[in-house]
Amino acid sequence: MTVAQLLTPQLYSPKSTGETVGRHPLNFYESPSWFTTELLCHVPLSGVIGEPCVGMGAIASLLSVWPYTKQMWTNDIDPHKPADYHLDATLSESWAKFPDCEWICTNPPYSEFAAPIIRNAYQKARVGVAAFLLTSFLEPCDDRADFLQQHPPSLVLILPRFCFRKDKRGTRWATDNVTISCFVWDKRATGQQIIIRPKSAIAGFYKNPEQAISRERAEEIVQAIAKGELCNN
Repeated sequence: MTVAQLLTPQLYSPKSTGETVGRHPLNFYESPSWFTTELLCHVPLSGVIGEPCVGMGAIASLLSVWPYTKQMWTNDIDPHKPADYHLDATLSESWAKFPDCEWICTNPPYSEFAAPIIRNAYQKARVGVAAFLLTSFLEPCDDRADFLQQHPPSLVLILPRFCFRKDKRGTRWATDNVTISCFVWDKRATGQQIIIRPKSAIAGFYKNPEQAISRERAEEIVQAIAKGELCNN
């Protein structure tokens, strides 16, 4: 199994006073560990899993210790990120080069990049797709209206807000205008469900990267979920 190593979160280094902070290159924002563990509480992924936007491996590294993962492949458009492939996941021709898989699980870049990645992922996955997206992805915009009408998500797991980055002045942690949800397209599902998850119900929750739990603790949570010791509510 090839996965990227889950790195210890790097502390944010603010710019000098008065200098604005722009968006991260390639819209890269690392997922908190509880995104993945909370997903596994509700959707026990299994088989071969693909991660087309692996970044530094926050999702892939936890899925690698999930006992129902048979194998993983990873991709990132950034050639400096550790991955099996370095292809543009917005392009259908890239997906033809990825191995077959049961599931795609990813936190793709937002803006105009998310919709084509999700469409490609849905075509590739045998069983389904789990993706962390702005909740506003449900809006039937031109780039995804037809897809959402034909393939509405089987589950929307609405999560509390996470501070991915500092504000424009680099002085405090800030949230997006819309919270993140985990969208699941399970091709086996016959209905649709929305689940609201307050932070008090999420094992290992933290608000920003400076408060992140250790890799060891995140892996302990994964193992506890697999044993049925968590996620009873």
